[in-house]
Amino acid sequence: GRPLTLGFSGGLFGMSLFPQDTRHFDVLRTGVALLPQMAMAVIGSTLSGRGMARHGPRPVMLVGLLVGTLGLAVLAALVTGPYWETVVPLVATGFGMSFTMPAATAAAMEAASSERSGVASGLISAARQVGGVIGVALLGTLVANQRHATGGVHAAIAIPAGAFLAGAGLTALAVGRSGTRRPPPRGAAGK
Repeated sequence: GRPLTLGFSGGLFGMSLFPQDTRHFDVLRTGVALLPQMAMAVIGSTLSGRGMARHGPRPVMLVGLLVGTLGLAVLAALVTGPYWETVVPLVATGFGMSFTMPAATAAAMEAASSERSGVASGLISAARQVGGVIGVALLGTLVANQRHATGGVHAAIAIPAGAFLAGAGLTALAVGRSGTRRPPPRGAAGK
């Protein structure tokens, strides 16, 4: 959850500063410009539930993380261009986040025993909050310290793309086919 919320919260915060500083959008126009990303939250979450019912959490997480990575990578390259060029990457980023999060929660809860489900739920929530705080602080600082320069906003979007890609790698390595954590290899338990 931490790489995902670091990438999404931090990237969203950076994306809200950039149009105001360089394109001189007011707050309302900035919010409207980011609507394609936010509109996907409802759609992606709904489709995530359907995907999990058919395939389990792991493939849903992988698809969401890879779509989010692609959206952020393209957005990092196009963010300083005309706004219309950023709409599709914004949609992909919003979809990737909202498609992944319910599946990641389901996978974590499946991996916990019933006695530990409360602890697992608390850890998921705490990890999301910590990731969001770090993302906003880190990526917001990159954009704010380079106001009217494009380097900060490119980095503030490229870093979340890397976080999403790292999340996809961790999912591929650590989450089993059913969505739960893969068991250690035989003989590794006593080591």
